[in-house]
Amino acid sequence: MWSDEWFEFQVPGKIICGEKCVDTVGLEIDKKGGKRALIVTDKQVKKAGLVDLVKKGMTSGKSQIAGVFDQVEPDSEIEIVQRCYELAYKNEADCIISVGGGSTIDTAKAVAILMVEGGHILDHQCAVYMPRAPMPVHVAIPTTAGTGAESSFSAVILDKEQKLKLTYPSPELAPSVALLDPYMIRTLPPQLTASTGICALTHCIEALHSQFRKPFCDSLAIHGIRLIYRYLPVAFQEPTNLESRRYTLIAANMGGIVLANTAGGLIHALANAVGGRFGVPHGVAKAILLPLGMEFNIEKYPDKVGKSYRLIAEALGIDTRGDSDVTAGKKAIEYLRNFISGLQLPESLSKTGVKKVDIAGAAEDAMRDRLMLNNSEAPELQELLGILEKAF
Repeated sequence: MWSDEWFEFQVPGKIICGEKCVDTVGLEIDKKGGKRALIVTDKQVKKAGLVDLVKKGMTSGKSQIAGVFDQVEPDSEIEIVQRCYELAYKNEADCIISVGGGSTIDTAKAVAILMVEGGHILDHQCAVYMPRAPMPVHVAIPTTAGTGAESSFSAVILDKEQKLKLTYPSPELAPSVALLDPYMIRTLPPQLTASTGICALTHCIEALHSQFRKPFCDSLAIHGIRLIYRYLPVAFQEPTNLESRRYTLIAANMGGIVLANTAGGLIHALANAVGGRFGVPHGVAKAILLPLGMEFNIEKYPDKVGKSYRLIAEALGIDTRGDSDVTAGKKAIEYLRNFISGLQLPESLSKTGVKKVDIAGAAEDAMRDRLMLNNSEAPELQELLGILEKAF
């Protein structure tokens, strides 16, 4: 049930949604007081011509482009953050425009920390980051509909040496403005459309049984599930369908807001561990682990997740009349298995090319992840190992 005796609910910065809204990026930078913007992106996004659209949009205002950093990789890591910051410092950037998926937006958030604090990103690990000065203006333009990073309050950065994903949480890290432009994701390949969509779906689902569940988040999460259920298959099959692209962007944004306010749980922690240890893309890991994690929760904690899983089933359009909460929840899990399969996503870790090595290490990494404490109830290490074994 909700933590409704006392709770906090925070919303991110300004959200603008609409076709070609990227044309206003320069104006939005001006409104926030930015003067010299560093564009943070990756090579594929730049190659697709999306950075050129942002440059064109900068002409709507008076601010200048301080440079373009296009070295972000999937699961962005510490070295990339440092290189990006060095370019921002060298070119005297005072604000950031991130153009890309979650890795790009999180890289920009981490760079924003360094623009305030200086030094090395590892120097600023803490339970909650508290900036010593106002954060730089950050306009986020997502080119995937999945992570909701444009509205979340944390940055996730890979530490390759430790094979861990490090989280930098702070409400101050939410971008100042998020531009949800369906035109910017019309070239997203089907597999990425699918995997990022499942990432957003997982955020919405885990919000409904988080230890920090909130009534405001329930409304966003349930409608987010509805939108993904209806529009993700269309976006997968018809990439240029801008209506489906718009609604998947909205759903992902809703997922980002609920994730920021409730945090993920067991599924998210396991996906972090699998990504950090084996390099499996975040959305793909969640596609594999979502049904398994839900199955574990409803079998282990039926009284705690049953009512939430009934809500999920109903949001998916499943007829639950006459069903117990547990039966309705199990119907939802089976539906999601088929839904993920229909999106042609891997159904096991072995299908991603991962070998069953150091699986115990991945379970230990997940156990140490702070998100594990947000699950309806924290599992034992051996139970996590069992879930990962099923994932192969």
